[in-house]
Amino acid sequence: MRIRCVQTEAEFGALAPQWAELLTRSAETSPLVSHDWFACCWQTVTPTADPEVLVVEDGGQPVAFVPLMRWPERNHGMPTRSLGLLECPDSVFIDLVAVGDLPSVAEAIGDHLASRRDWDVLTLKLRATSPSLKALEGALRGRFGWQPAGKLQSPYVAVGGGWEPFWRGKTQRFRKTLRNVQNRLERAGRVTVEEHCTLDPRSPLFQEVLELTSRSWKADRRVAIATMPRMPEFFAELTGRASQQGWLSLWLLRLGGRLIAVEWQLQAGGRVYALRSDFDEAYGELSPGSALNLAIMQALFGREGVHEYDMGPGLSEYKLRWATGTHETLRIRVYPRGVRGRAAWIADTAVAPLVRRIRERLRDPGRGGAARPVAETPAG
Repeated sequence: MRIRCVQTEAEFGALAPQWAELLTRSAETSPLVSHDWFACCWQTVTPTADPEVLVVEDGGQPVAFVPLMRWPERNHGMPTRSLGLLECPDSVFIDLVAVGDLPSVAEAIGDHLASRRDWDVLTLKLRATSPSLKALEGALRGRFGWQPAGKLQSPYVAVGGGWEPFWRGKTQRFRKTLRNVQNRLERAGRVTVEEHCTLDPRSPLFQEVLELTSRSWKADRRVAIATMPRMPEFFAELTGRASQQGWLSLWLLRLGGRLIAVEWQLQAGGRVYALRSDFDEAYGELSPGSALNLAIMQALFGREGVHEYDMGPGLSEYKLRWATGTHETLRIRVYPRGVRGRAAWIADTAVAPLVRRIRERLRDPGRGGAARPVAETPAG
């Protein structure tokens, strides 16, 4: 197998037809690993990050696409050249697009990474059930330093069996809370819920949605779409592309005609992925986000072909009250051979845990230190 590295936006754009064809034959066909999704990420990565795609070829034909990005950062105070899968802050999950012999693809990726001298730490974030994870672990472990670096849970709702049985399965207290939310909203004014499956990002409606995010509690913390660097551009690009592909589902809740809650979704293959939800902080005491979520749940249970609603990463108490299960994403740190890779490995596996133990003892002198994590050291 041969690997070539695509580093310009024009070359990446030219991959779209082959990417689409490969996606139809791969194990993961979600819009979140489509060329359109990574094109949005490519155009809106931070100024300090450099996107690229590894094209794995067998007999001159692509068998895998590996979207990556490189960026400089400080890792425990040490300058570090980081490498990871291409993503944005709203990536629900990331994966390779690959077909055929995955272990051989992973071996080729390992050979390529071993030949490079432009990275000190590689961070992989893959679903625990991803075939790519098992293949990469087999190819990279033993050749590089390797350590688990945490897990992320994404609650989901299995949609099926009808709304009424599902609703009756929720606790009486939860049902009562949501009914009270509905009643408070209806007393405050006329409540309407809209779903938009196509939307022009140049339209007044898109600007209205963007403006709502600037009125949310997230805005002051600079984690709202309107206040995060390049996020307005990302969602504008995604909205246009998702509209063309038939993936978009934008839910709006209005009170007396005023937009007060929103949820951005992608839908395909029977799965619904919640990307972003937000509400107007001025109406926070009315819990408009909860009311919109209830309306979405009822609509999805009445929609033919939908079998899962992924609520997005994070184990909030509210999500868990709805959820029927969780998807697990594993975060893994990989270190190359050589002085810089070994220094990064020591910083992560020895220095950082030592600093944490010292801080814990300073806060609570009677408390013992945490155990040192087990990790494999890189050779060289």
